[in-house]
Amino acid sequence: MLAGDGFKNAGRLTRFLRFTVERTLAGEGAELKEYRLGTDVYDRGADFDPRVDPIVRVEARRLRAKLAEYYDGAGRLDAVRITMPKGGYTPAFELAAAPAQGRRSWVWPSVVALGVAAAVITFGSKATPDVVSIVVIPGAEAADREFADGLAEAVSAELSRSPAVQVVAWPSFVEYRQRHGGSVQTAVAQTAKDLRAAEVLFVSVRRSGERRLITGHLMNPKKSGKLWAGSYERGAAAGFAVQREVARAMADEVLSGLARRP
Repeated sequence: MLAGDGFKNAGRLTRFLRFTVERTLAGEGAELKEYRLGTDVYDRGADFDPRVDPIVRVEARRLRAKLAEYYDGAGRLDAVRITMPKGGYTPAFELAAAPAQGRRSWVWPSVVALGVAAAVITFGSKATPDVVSIVVIPGAEAADREFADGLAEAVSAELSRSPAVQVVAWPSFVEYRQRHGGSVQTAVAQTAKDLRAAEVLFVSVRRSGERRLITGHLMNPKKSGKLWAGSYERGAAAGFAVQREVARAMADEVLSGLARRP
């Protein structure tokens, strides 16, 4: 499901679905309230107020639509269906049976439980790639160096939330950079080797007037070519807000790409 066209480019919805399914199967379905989803899935702060910020409700509607689209198309023959009933955020699992007359019926809950157990094994094995070690390296002119550092730190934090990624801790990178004269932009391959990272996410920031162009390049220093590239143009005024927004978007795209790797 997660590797299909409907979800592979929807990183945050994928995270929403995975989180709610895993927590429900762990016996925590009753705890899936708006506040927890807002803080654990959408990284809102402790002051998150669902009455003011409707992000969870909006994304839940999107997820229900995505699930319906999936089961109307690529997943129409799936033995187990995952739904998100309206009025809550706890997934429901149904094991579909197709009798001889061609109409769909539903089997008893005990059989559904067995089907869900099998589905979870598949869900986890297909959606969780091998752990990849990544170091995030910022690059910018002097005027935007502090902004680039803050953005790289935010991207590192976002990536580290995924069990599929082992990120070089930002303080470790800063200490390494200081030992090498304050700049590692010209020695990306050596930086990755020294910090034991298989891949490098290079985050560059360039400014034109009151606009910033933020570009991310994911690469394997031992191989030629880029594994992923993306760019984001934002105003130069809202520093922290832009850092947080772009960091989430960049991490989502990188993680989605990792999930699609064979």
